[in-house]
Amino acid sequence: MSQELKGQVAIVTGAGSGLGEASARCLSEAGASVVVNDIHQDEADRVAMSIVESGGVAVAIAADISQSSEVARLVSTTVDRLGGLDIMHANAGVERYKTLETTSDEDMDFLIGVDLRGALICARHSIPAMRNRGGGSIIFTSSVQATHSLPGCVVYAAAKAGVIAAARTLALEVGVDAIRVNSVSPGTHDTPMLTRNFDSYETDEALEVIESIKQANALKRIGTAEDIGNAVVFLCSAKANYITGINLVVDGGFTAVKKL
Repeated sequence: MSQELKGQVAIVTGAGSGLGEASARCLSEAGASVVVNDIHQDEADRVAMSIVESGGVAVAIAADISQSSEVARLVSTTVDRLGGLDIMHANAGVERYKTLETTSDEDMDFLIGVDLRGALICARHSIPAMRNRGGGSIIFTSSVQATHSLPGCVVYAAAKAGVIAAARTLALEVGVDAIRVNSVSPGTHDTPMLTRNFDSYETDEALEVIESIKQANALKRIGTAEDIGNAVVFLCSAKANYITGINLVVDGGFTAVKKL
């Protein structure tokens, strides 16, 4: 088993399921001690316990990343319990599929509060802890929807485009501290969120849509959550030590096939 992140401490937000859970597991397999964050304590506990049972080091800390005081507690508790912070994967995200006309102020505040503001809060509170360690890596989870349009996702797309711009700009601010900042843009991946999106579909209809998604990708398959986890490990590793300010698209070629 590769141990390129041995001795490092990582926080993964929204790690109670889906892409975040896969990233937490991949980071652990690469040798990092992982703080599994989720807004739901039971989900964070489940993932952390599973990592520990597999021989890794993991701690579950529930926190609402849209609240600055809770992120401050998340980071300070991580430093107190694990000795520092080297990696922040600001992954937690939410979706609400509505046209802009039907998007309420509450919907807008919720989406931007988690998907954009929450990611920035996580980065802001991580910087001092990483500076104390002599550097680190911040990774935002964006989306291909930031650059390729899908109706019903105006606010979500705006927030995800925002974190790409934030990564690029923040990289300039903290590069002098040897802190690298990047984003990853998933395409369609097999996660609980994807499953929930098909809850209202008949079985045949869902299968038809899934097949159309596969055909829209160059690789003709839906991605796994581990595809994102592996990309996160790479961006955190020494192999990417001269990569900062970029958005890594992990979409099976969806954006290559779909024209802007």
